Amino acid sequence: MATKQASAQRRVAVIGAGMAGASASVALHTAGFAVTLFEKSRGASGRMSTRRNDEWQADHGAQYFTAKSPAFQAEVQAWCNKGWAAAWEGRIAKLDLTKASPPGEEGKAAQALRFEPTPPTPRFVGSPRMTSIVAAMVAPVHLTTQTTITGAQRVEGQWRLASKEHGELPQAFDALIWAIPRPQLEPFEGLFPNNWQQTLNSINFAPCWAVMAGFDRPLDLPFDGLFVGRPDDPQPEASPLSWVARTLSKPGRTGQETWTLHASYSFTQQHLNDTPEAMAERLTQAFMYLGAPRPEWALAHRWLYALAESTEPLATNHLWDESSQLGVCGDWLTSGRVEGAWQSGSQLAKHLFHSPK
Repeated sequence: MATKQASAQRRVAVIGAGMAGASASVALHTAGFAVTLFEKSRGASGRMSTRRNDEWQADHGAQYFTAKSPAFQAEVQAWCNKGWAAAWEGRIAKLDLTKASPPGEEGKAAQALRFEPTPPTPRFVGSPRMTSIVAAMVAPVHLTTQTTITGAQRVEGQWRLASKEHGELPQAFDALIWAIPRPQLEPFEGLFPNNWQQTLNSINFAPCWAVMAGFDRPLDLPFDGLFVGRPDDPQPEASPLSWVARTLSKPGRTGQETWTLHASYSFTQQHLNDTPEAMAERLTQAFMYLGAPRPEWALAHRWLYALAESTEPLATNHLWDESSQLGVCGDWLTSGRVEGAWQSGSQLAKHLFHSPK
């Protein structure tokens, strides 16, 4: 690993403060690089997002994560020890709607539905909210929020950036890392080496409508999280829903009873340009079919880049060009999970540890 003395003068810009960008930034900062992390939103989190106000909160992006590799298991344990994350021991079930009767009177159809427990799987969440992990990770890093990078050029061996909000930025950087979804990279593809193009072209993104619904009392349902659909089809035609989860079943959550409802891929595609109000009504109706009462309120959010899939096996979980000191990382280059995002960012950072530039 590079020493602090060797890397202290090397300045790195990281664009995007989701898990991948946070992982890369922290690894570089720890090694002594001067890192500036740029984020277009008001704070760091990416799709590990929580919507909240003084009365309620709801994780409306990533719902939980698992840890499979020894390295990530150790990282998650460290997060738990620091209070940034905790195990979610909610009742997780699945529902095969192909065996269900057609919807009947409001709330009554749920009596005929069979909710089957899923096999025990260690699941983790940020605590007290999903955003807590990334926010805590990047605390030591120079984070610049509400800055949308719209331009980048290599000038005399350094990267110069421009943003929508501030125009040309005064800093110059020795290396540049993009940690944003593949479609948001399209305006900058002229900067990339030709051998990246096949990998970039193989990535497709699926959108997802998410609804946050609030209730005046705790719901008496036989699950805290529910996969909706056929066992062999995670995106069923039988229901607009693919997943529902109770916020207060997760560690550290407080406030009003809220549930997050995620639409299936096929339903989202069919209704991609519908209004948030229409989506809130459609998805709450589907939740009522599962036994819930009508919520007091419901808000919808459209994730345009919710989940990535590749049309061919990828050889790497990040991209790096030594000659231009340019890199790309993100969960979309790997498993599409929180673990994949963390691995992608941290492994990309290692290229700079040994770079002679």
